[in-house]
Amino acid sequence: MIAKKLLTTIAFAFVLLFSGCAKDDFEEVDGVCPLVISTVPTSDAVGVPLNQVITATFNEVMKSSTITTASFLVSANGAQIAGKVSYTGSTATFTPNSPLLPNTKYTGTITTLASDPRGNFLQENYVWSFTTLKTFTVGVSPIPTIGGVTAGGGTFNEGTTVTLTATAAFGYDFANWTEGGVIVPGAGASYQFVLIGNRTLVANFIVEPPLQFTVILSGNPQAGGSTNGGGTFNAGSLVTVTANANAGYTFVNWTENGIIVPGANATYEFVIANDRTLQANFMLNAVASGECPTPSVNLGLAKNYAILAESGISTTGTTYVTGNMGISPSAATFITGFALNLTAGAAYSTSSLVTGNIYAPGYADPTPANLTTAVDDMHTAFTTANGLPADVTELMAGNLNGQTLVSGVYKWGTGLSVTNSITLNGGGVDCAKFIFQISGDLTVANGTNIILTNGAKADNIYWVVAGSGAMLGTTVDFKGNILSKTLISVNTGSKVDGRLLAQTAVTLNASSIVKP
Repeated sequence: MIAKKLLTTIAFAFVLLFSGCAKDDFEEVDGVCPLVISTVPTSDAVGVPLNQVITATFNEVMKSSTITTASFLVSANGAQIAGKVSYTGSTATFTPNSPLLPNTKYTGTITTLASDPRGNFLQENYVWSFTTLKTFTVGVSPIPTIGGVTAGGGTFNEGTTVTLTATAAFGYDFANWTEGGVIVPGAGASYQFVLIGNRTLVANFIVEPPLQFTVILSGNPQAGGSTNGGGTFNAGSLVTVTANANAGYTFVNWTENGIIVPGANATYEFVIANDRTLQANFMLNAVASGECPTPSVNLGLAKNYAILAESGISTTGTTYVTGNMGISPSAATFITGFALNLTAGAAYSTSSLVTGNIYAPGYADPTPANLTTAVDDMHTAFTTANGLPADVTELMAGNLNGQTLVSGVYKWGTGLSVTNSITLNGGGVDCAKFIFQISGDLTVANGTNIILTNGAKADNIYWVVAGSGAMLGTTVDFKGNILSKTLISVNTGSKVDGRLLAQTAVTLNASSIVKP
């Protein structure tokens, strides 16, 4: 029995030895049987790109003439697809004539027609399958259609980052994206997301509210009259503002940021295209009719001096004074930097820096008595000017910057800063007076000009400073009389057309003072 089994085994091995792989034309060929050892895509692969080139790699070099569209087949849904077959090394390549279809199962087949150069054929068809990636559609549209345009929709591979944009038409604003009638949270006009399924989105637009501008009105002085017509208006609207003068006052003009509005009467019409802040300026009828208005400020004998101080007058650098200077009760020795020249027994001294006379208490009569009266008159003028009823209070919160002011009495409970040039408009009357009552300091910034127009004169302007001093910066062109409770300081390159009347000291630095 054992011998019989052994003979059977030997016979089977003999058959294998002499039969081997499939034969070509019945010629016996020795060698290794050809096998497919790998494919691209691999068997059961999913998410295969639509531009995929399909390959099969053998365990040995094959006979290239047997690697053809007859031996390398690719099919989908039972139908063979067209393509080109090539062979290099041990790898056969199938290139589809057109992109693969999405979300489709494909079957690759290497048939038994493929053989190696020795005539050994593939023993059985090699079959494998793979599935292409999914694609999804993104649909976008605007509502209303005239509200804007949308972009970014289309067909995309699964996992693609899609960016949608909604651009509003003129007169519309983007509101939101909705999907199935539900607002997409956090989605702006540019909306980006990773695609995992079909989507249909709507960009919603709304009519934008009309552009609006504000008109702010004020009167100057406040007691001079009222204004009407301010408020908020749609862009392009015709706006009418009116200035109504109170009894005893006359409308002068409209100003905006201190600049006179040309051609604007008490009733002013304009098409609004931006925010506007308009000031109606009024003037006392006395000034409007050519009469000198009251109240007035009487300087008495103090009017005869360009500089009058009680405790000292000093200069550094080259200063020029046109007009008399006086000091009292302090002696002439408290006038420094002017190199005084005094003739024995004279009532005044002189200086090369002063076009005028210089007076001090130790000089000959009637200088001492005149100085005492002049200082008393300076105090009286300060008190009178500081006590006049105000027409305007706290204008621009104490910071004048480019404004145009008409005559009147202005009062501030704190200090006053002039940070840019301002204009004083006399309204066409030479005697129009401007009185500025300042409870704190007066500070005039470097390079600032006090500009006089329409009849305004330096002789009729009074800066009444009750704080720690009046400080003029460098290169200031200043107009008016300063009545200071304490110090007056004028810095390098500044010019004063007016008087410096200080109840303490005046300090100058290479400046110019000219009495009106």
